[in-house]
Amino acid sequence: MAIETIQLDTLNWDQMVTAIRTRIVPDSQGKWTLHAPVDPGITLLELFAWLLDQRVYWMEQNPAALTLATLALLGESPKPAQSAVTVLQLAHSATKPRVFPVAPAGMLMQLGDSNPPLIFTVKDSLTVLPVETIAVRVNGVDRSNNLAQNRPVPLLAAGATSSRIEIALKLEAPLPAAIPAAEFFSLFFELESGLVEENPDQGIPPAQWSPHAVPDVAAPATLTWSYNGAATAFPAGQVDDGTGGFRRSGIVRLPLPADWQSSGANSYQVTIDISKAALTYTPHLTSIEANAVVANHRWTRTKDALTSQWLPLPGNVVSLLDAPSNSSMQEFPPIEDSVQVTFRGQPPWRRVADLSLSGPTDSVFVVDRAQSQVRFGDGLTGRLPVVSAQNASDVQVTYDAGGGIAGNVGKGLSWEAVPASDGAAFPMFIATNLVPGDGGAESETVRAAQLRSVAALHEINRAVSKADIEYLARTTPGVAFRRAYAATGYHPDFPWKSTQANPTKVPGAITVFVIPYAPRVSVDGDWATDAFVAAPQPDFGALVAAQARLDAAKLIGSDIFVCRPIYRPVWLALTIAVDAPLVAALRQRIISGFQDFLDPLIGGDDRNGWPFGDPLRPSTLARVAERIIGTAGDLKTLSVRVDGMSAPSSCNDVPIQPHELLELKHVDIVTIQRPVQSGGLR
Repeated sequence: MAIETIQLDTLNWDQMVTAIRTRIVPDSQGKWTLHAPVDPGITLLELFAWLLDQRVYWMEQNPAALTLATLALLGESPKPAQSAVTVLQLAHSATKPRVFPVAPAGMLMQLGDSNPPLIFTVKDSLTVLPVETIAVRVNGVDRSNNLAQNRPVPLLAAGATSSRIEIALKLEAPLPAAIPAAEFFSLFFELESGLVEENPDQGIPPAQWSPHAVPDVAAPATLTWSYNGAATAFPAGQVDDGTGGFRRSGIVRLPLPADWQSSGANSYQVTIDISKAALTYTPHLTSIEANAVVANHRWTRTKDALTSQWLPLPGNVVSLLDAPSNSSMQEFPPIEDSVQVTFRGQPPWRRVADLSLSGPTDSVFVVDRAQSQVRFGDGLTGRLPVVSAQNASDVQVTYDAGGGIAGNVGKGLSWEAVPASDGAAFPMFIATNLVPGDGGAESETVRAAQLRSVAALHEINRAVSKADIEYLARTTPGVAFRRAYAATGYHPDFPWKSTQANPTKVPGAITVFVIPYAPRVSVDGDWATDAFVAAPQPDFGALVAAQARLDAAKLIGSDIFVCRPIYRPVWLALTIAVDAPLVAALRQRIISGFQDFLDPLIGGDDRNGWPFGDPLRPSTLARVAERIIGTAGDLKTLSVRVDGMSAPSSCNDVPIQPHELLELKHVDIVTIQRPVQSGGLR
């Protein structure tokens, strides 16, 4: 039974006066005898009741300072504004440039027609190559036309663990004979994600530039980057592989080699050798571009805070709306967690969410993003800053401007470089964003932070129950697990045999079997045909990531292991009575129907994957076959054989271990002549 909510603000003046009068006699021990309104004491009591009646509503109103203090006890606070991220493809606006300009890190790019101007900052320096065309060969086969026609290109042959990818860049001009050190060029790889609106959590892990990307998951394959026909390898320590070994979409930054010899017609080749691939399925390339760089919707600003003397009085603020005299750019709101305030000769002051929780000696300030102001304390709640006229220029504020939802722009927009703060213009760089801007968010309100904290109290972050363990494994960041099953008592060093009816369980041992995402035609579209894997297996890096998460969340004394799923091979045999031979298309539909029904990702009656340990029932399989066959024939017999069985079964359920799944190996379809049906009286 739920406890009834206490209402604190329902008292009125009459109730308070009545309650007070009932206590006069006992509290005064009978010495107060006159209780009429003419008594001055009664007048005072009625006055105090009136005053309390005017303020009793405060009892249900929590000030923002109290809410922030409560959130701080939970380790939470309102989130600052977030800046959007996109990928820009840089180019030189000059026609037929004969130079190879370097776009510096921190260069500002402005969205063409934005008003007020939308400014993004380039994250890394980049040598912009004048690329005319890009050709791609996979294992000696030219796949450039496939990419031009928006057809995904598999980077590995089916079942292969190695592959060679050759990327030929045709430039408008040859590389200079002498290339300065520490210059990099980049290649943008976009992989087919398999994301659909109905299942936004499936597909490959978030791209490198996504706010949800996880950078430290081990690569599922070994990639060797080389040039000059694979004769010379790029220095491994200087290769920045944002794809994580083709685990996700990303940008690869490579050092520009001084001995990168042209193979003719200003063509330069980059070779990628994939080896030891343990990918769940073959990654499919949908786009490759040069001169790509990550850009954020934020730009760093530094300004002197004061132009005149501050009076040593409360209410001092620094307005960030006034642009510096050497800049013609309009100012933008600050991103709260980027603001730094420095008084010469003092340590940097500290940003807080609210001044009411600070003391007179605390060097703190509050950022008001809506007003673009920095506010200081009054000497009671927060230190009162004192600056003399001689030291007015010694107060400096550094911050990043931007952030918010304005940066969440669409893809394919035009950008151009912004002059530097000293008035010098960057080389004539233009750009197009290859992906939409994503991740921009406004500052979180106190109410929103309160609701988020309440929801966080219900989040699963400890591996206590079986359901907790499965949830934590399935939602491991940076990998794409679709299902998980926790087998209590199962220890990998003491595996259960498939023929054991009552296997021995190890106390305290729990093994989690995880199934990764793999594309399915019914969910992802036709491209999944080439990438189909009947029994998906996670790579080693994904298992390590899930193991690390569960190790941090498990209880003392428990042993949790993360393992690949175990699939039991299945063979089916059908006998169908028909009038005419089955067409090949119908045979294939029967096989595909069984494959989908037993599939670990989309199988079962609920289409959420074949349940772990669910037995095979010939009657259920017969229903699947009859639905597909329809009037084309009559199903006469259906038998099931699972690995380890001495003989197939056509009547009884075929059990498997609770942690096992099924992998359909073969369907044998035999047809017989259906008897001629005759009607009428005999």
